[in-house]
This record gives sequence, structure tokens and C-alpha cells, in this order.
Amino acid sequence: MPNHLDNIELRSESVQEILTNPPSWIIRWGITVIAFVLVIILAISYFVKYPDFINAQISITTQNPPEKIEARTSGKLEKVLVVNHQNVSSNEVLAYIQTNANYQDILKLKQLLTQYKPIDFPIEKTRNLALGELDSKYIIFEKAYSDYHLQRQLQPYAVEKTSGLQTISEINSRIQNLRKQKEIELSKLKLAKIDFDRYQKMVEKGIVPNRDLEQSRIAYLQAQQSVDAVDLSISQLNESKVGANKGIESSSINQKQDETSYYITLLQSYDELKNSLRMWEQNYLFISSDAGKVSFQEYWSANQFVKAGDVVFTIFPNNKNHLLGKLIVPAQNSGKIKTYQKVLIKLDNYPYQQYGIIEGKVKNISLSPDKDGNYYVEVELPKGLVTSYNKKLDFDKELRGSAEIVTEDLRLIERVFYQFRKIFQYQ
Repeated sequence: MPNHLDNIELRSESVQEILTNPPSWIIRWGITVIAFVLVIILAISYFVKYPDFINAQISITTQNPPEKIEARTSGKLEKVLVVNHQNVSSNEVLAYIQTNANYQDILKLKQLLTQYKPIDFPIEKTRNLALGELDSKYIIFEKAYSDYHLQRQLQPYAVEKTSGLQTISEINSRIQNLRKQKEIELSKLKLAKIDFDRYQKMVEKGIVPNRDLEQSRIAYLQAQQSVDAVDLSISQLNESKVGANKGIESSSINQKQDETSYYITLLQSYDELKNSLRMWEQNYLFISSDAGKVSFQEYWSANQFVKAGDVVFTIFPNNKNHLLGKLIVPAQNSGKIKTYQKVLIKLDNYPYQQYGIIEGKVKNISLSPDKDGNYYVEVELPKGLVTSYNKKLDFDKELRGSAEIVTEDLRLIERVFYQFRKIFQYQ
């Protein structure tokens, strides 16, 4: 088949010149258009931002988060004291579980323990209370209370002290009499000495025989012996007096030791009773720690069974002014997270296409990961729940959603050159 292209003849030289030499203005304008397009692309890549994100799930709560009250022990509810969505105050009893104790008696005991000190406790008001699980601790406290007050009332060492004081008084009286007797014996001794000296001189002059001198000497020695006997009796009485004083001091010391021991035992039993009461409240009472609105996790009524670990009530605090976001971030890329970085929050309850997103800032990040290798990040909300569409969202419970932490707010052109920089960096 013949080739028709071979038969084509260019009959015009001007056409041939146009085809072989295109006009220069086409080249100039073509280069200009391409350069202009490149400039526009570079300008757009400069103004368009392509930030780097770290995604995580977020929960928004108040600074005091909702309190979940769990059952500490299994049992039937004796009575539910509140209704769903009721406002409650702090330390208010919401319900209690059936026990061997009478709830009103427990309240009475708690009130008395709060009002009175151990030594002034009105034990007569609590002897007939039905305390159930607290009976053993109460019996120990009652015994310690009785022992302490009996010891103070009976004063078992008072007899010994009184007897010792009477003994000392008698000894002092006898010593006083002996001292008077000693004065008499000293007078006799003085006279015996004078008589002996006189007989001695008379014997020297030969007036009286030696026999009379010997009798005078014997009388003198007997007088001296009487004085010494009185001194010995006084010394023995002084020793007895010292012993009686020691007995009194020993009784005082023993009394003080017993009082201290009984008082310490009373204090210990008092504290143990209060601790047991607190443990009883934790096990059998549902108590709100803060003021707020109570929410039932399901319908609760008397005689309904609850299991240990079940969340029975949730308390939403009244103070909702200061909101916080809480993130759990995996260890991967967590080193990029810094304080004051922007956080974009999309809530599950409020679709962001309709309500917008909430902007937050990283407040702090935990220094070490948890057992699963995750980091805890706290986010503050400077504008509260005001969204990017200028809508203020309501908060009456915990809000959940997704969050994007803006770690690097890069421009598109920076990302392009950032990739080239990494390529040349590892070469």
C-alpha cells in the first residue's frame, strides 16, 4: 500500500518557514505564563498551612471531675434517701446497705463520738445501741472507759498512802518523845558524871573507900548507856520514816503509771472505735464527697441487691466554671508535645460540622509513662466551651471526643522543603 505522506509536497515556502521557525512571541509568552503559574503555586504553598497533628481521645470534665460512687460490699439496699437528679450537699448519705446494725443507732454513736472526748463520753447513752459489726470494738471501748473511771474513783493506792502518812505521823510523835527522854537522860548523865568526879576526889583524899567510887562509876556508865539507847531508838525510827516515805512515793508512782496506762488504753480503744465506724460507713453507706447533682446509674430502690464494685451513683459537681481536658497519648511521637501547643477538639455529643470545634492548649504532660506506656496530657480551655462557630455548648456531664494536638504549625512549602532536607540529611 503506497505511503501517502511521501506524496505530500510543500508548495509554499512561507508555510514551510512558519513550520520550521515558530514566532518568538509565542516562546516569550509561554515562558511567562509558566513562570507566573509557578509563582502562584509557590505563593499558595506559602500561605496554605499543613500542620503536624497527634491524634488522641479526650474527655472534658470539671476541675473536680464527676464522682462515681461504687458499692464496697455486696448486699441489699436498706433504704435509698435521694431521688434521681436531686441536688445533694457534701457528705450527704444517699443510701445504705442492710446490716446487723441499726442505722439510727450508728448515727447516734457517731454524733456522740464527735461531741465528746473519751474521758467525758456519756457511756450510759450507748449501752443499749444495736451496733452490729461495731459491737466488738464498742465493748473494748466500754471496758477501757469503765476501768479508767473505776481506777480514778476507787483510788486503790490511797489506802497505802494514807497508811504511810499515819505511820510517819506516829514515828514523828515517838521521835519527839524520845528526844524529850534523851534530854532527861542527858541530865542524869551529867549528874552521874558530877557524882563520879566527886567520889574520885574523895577517894584520892582517903575520905571514902574505893567501893563507893566503883558504885559511882557504874551509875555513870548506866546513865551513858541510857543516852545511847535513846539515840539508837531515834535512829531506828528515822529509818522507818524513810521507808514509809519510800512506800508513799512508790504508791504515787504506781498510781500515776496505772492512770497513764488506763488512759492510753482508753484513747486507743476510742480511736479504734472511730476507725471501725469510718470503715463501716465506707462499706455500707453511699456518701457524696462534694455538692452536686446525683445521677442514678440505674433504677435503685429498697431491697434491691447491689454487688461490690457496681457504680451505684454519680455526683456531678455544681462548680462547672473551670473545665479541663484529659488526654491519654501513646509514647509514639509524644516527644513532640510541648506546653502551650494548640489542641483542636471535636466532641462526640456535638458534631463539629454543625457546632464547630473547641480550641485548647496543652497545660502539662506527665514526666513518665504509665504501665501501658501512655502519657497523661492535661489541656486547658481558655474560651471554655465556645466553639469556632461562636456557639457556647452546655456542660452537664462528662464530654468525650477526639483531639488533635498541633505539634508543628508548618506551611505547605515548608513541608516540601522539609522532605528534601531529610533526604539530603541522611545522604
